[in-house]
Amino acid sequence: MRLTGTLMAGTATAALLAGGLLVGSAGTASAAQYDGTDPSATGCSASARTVGSANIGNGAALLELRYSSGCRTAWARITITNGNRCVAGVDNCAHATVHRNSDGAEYRCYTENDPARHSCYTLQVNDAGVTSYAYGDIDLGATSPSGRTGSF
Repeated sequence: MRLTGTLMAGTATAALLAGGLLVGSAGTASAAQYDGTDPSATGCSASARTVGSANIGNGAALLELRYSSGCRTAWARITITNGNRCVAGVDNCAHATVHRNSDGAEYRCYTENDPARHSCYTLQVNDAGVTSYAYGDIDLGATSPSGRTGSF
C-alpha cells in the first residue's frame, strides 16, 4: 500500500514545531518523534486499535481513527467497502484525513495511491496529551458523502 501525507499546518506553527518550541503543547517529546511517519514502518501499528469509526455513504466506505498506545500516535484509515474499485477521476475513490485538535496539523491519504485501489491510511500525528479526529469522503459519481469520527 502506498501512502501520501501533506502537513497542512500554518507556516508559523510548522516553524515552531521544527524548532521544538511546541513540543509541550502538542504532547510529549517521545511521541513527537513520530509526527509525519508511517505507522507501519515505525511499528506503531502493532499496538494500534480503532478508537472511532464512521460509515460513509450508506456502506460505501468505512473511516477509522486508529490509535497506538505504544507510540501515543493517531492516524486515519479509509476502506472502500461497497465492493467497487477506485477509478481515479471517475468514482469510488476515497480520501481520509487525520486532524490534531491542538494545532490543526493534518495528514491526508488517497485511495488512488493504492495499487488495489480500495484503502489507504495517513501518516501519523503525535497524540500524547492531545486529541485528534479522522475525516473522510468518497466520490460516488453523483454524490460525495463524507463523515468524521469523534475526537480521541
